[in-house]
This record gives sequence, structure tokens and C-alpha cells, in this order.
Amino acid sequence: MMETELYIRKAELADIPAILEIEQVCFQEDSFSKQQFAYLIGRSKGAFYVVQEEGRLIAYVSLLFHEGTRYLRVYSIAVHPDFRGKSLGQRLMEQTVRVACEYKAEKITLEVKESNTPAIGLYMKNGFIPAGIKPHYYHDGSDAIYMQRTM
Repeated sequence: MMETELYIRKAELADIPAILEIEQVCFQEDSFSKQQFAYLIGRSKGAFYVVQEEGRLIAYVSLLFHEGTRYLRVYSIAVHPDFRGKSLGQRLMEQTVRVACEYKAEKITLEVKESNTPAIGLYMKNGFIPAGIKPHYYHDGSDAIYMQRTM
């Protein structure tokens, strides 16, 4: 079987319907709206990347820069469930680190649902350490683990 071509590129506004589909299947009640994605892609201080396979968007990462700091925040990262297990999360983490280096960030931060063991494992493998808990962070009342990686 031939290996399909995957590539990471900057998101465009035209990607929003595909991004929304991934978002809703991954996050249900905690998912962002079309307007939030339009802002994140079009106007925010940050970077938004998508992973494309044979013309289909299958994963994304949204990164934000904290105004007045050298912190880069992983605002949202998601891989469509049908495409998990292909190291896409790892590829997006590597892209995040590249962006952090490019912008000379001192630290990368993120929040992750405490029950999301696969994501926590991915972040720890990429040098993130738990730095605190944000109680009742998610729609269902569950806590988030605040993680960070120093550059």
C-alpha cells in the first residue's frame, strides 16, 4: 500500500467548515464556533495550521501569542478520530515548537482535560510538564491540567 501524502500548511478561512467538523467530533460541548475560528485564522495574534491528506483536513493546531510576553499558547489541537495513531499530534507538536523558535518564545503553555491521557502523554513526551490545575475548566465541570514547556 502506498503511503498517502500528508502536509501541514497555514489555515485559510475556507478551511473553517472542515475544521468545525473535526472540532465538533473531538470536543462536543467544548467546541469553538465558526466565528471563533474565523477570528483565530483571520485576525488573532498567532498561527493556525492544518494537516491535509489527499485534499481532506484531518487535524489542526491553533497557537496564540500572549500580548506583552514571550509565551506561545496551544489554544486548540485536534486530530480527527478516524486518523489517530498516525503521529499527527506529534507532527503538530513539532510545528508548534518551530513556531515558538521562530518567534523566540520563552515558553509554550496549554491546558488539557485531566482525563485525556493520550494527549497528556504526547505533551510530556514533547517536554511539557504539569504546572497546575484549572478547576472546572471544561463544559462538563472537569478540571484542566495547565502544562508548560520552557524553550
